Amino acid sequence: IVVGYDGRLSSPEIAEGLIQGLCSTGVAVINIGMVPTPLVYFAANNSEFTSGISVTGSHNPPDYNGLKIVIDGNALSGAAITSLFDRIVEKKIIQSAVHGAVSHRDIVPEYTRYIADDIQIDRPLRVVVDCGNGVPGAVAPEVLRAIGAEVEEIYCEVDGNFPNHHPDPSDPDNLIDLIELVRRSEADLGMAFDGDGDRLGVVTSQGEMIFADRLLMLF
Repeated sequence: IVVGYDGRLSSPEIAEGLIQGLCSTGVAVINIGMVPTPLVYFAANNSEFTSGISVTGSHNPPDYNGLKIVIDGNALSGAAITSLFDRIVEKKIIQSAVHGAVSHRDIVPEYTRYIADDIQIDRPLRVVVDCGNGVPGAVAPEVLRAIGAEVEEIYCEVDGNFPNHHPDPSDPDNLIDLIELVRRSEADLGMAFDGDGDRLGVVTSQGEMIFADRLLMLF
């Protein structure tokens, strides 16, 4: 199972506990470290492994945390999650005499190459990226530059305290600084990510927020 975690202060400790628990059942773990959730999915779908867990609180407040789980290519939701919870509470956990091995892998270069080999923009674009001090700040600007964009960064230093604004791009209040910088720098586009990088906010060159339902129709 691939395991990664976001930039929250509690994530490294929770991820370590998760890894040790998985290993105790004989499962081999590939630790890909602090990465956005989409890179966990990428690692679980572009290798010999088909399962992955991201330790993340997503767009929730800093003191929240949780797990996003993919088992054999299927995301766990609804009854599958409550069933897992019941098994944990009832201690119905498989134990193994063989301790699973832990290996480490840097997935970011492979992910960046994969995107850049597939997408190259037709003309130069100036993009302002606001990561809200979430973990996308460690990856998103690099990926955008790899596809040919000129990138101006705002709040891309990973800080689990989220000192500048909450990393939830669906809330217009969290896009105020991004909109101002896009207008001031005459950028072509503004992009904002949530705490673990699987939510996207887009701002036009005029500073207009493109809401998620319109983005979905475009995609």
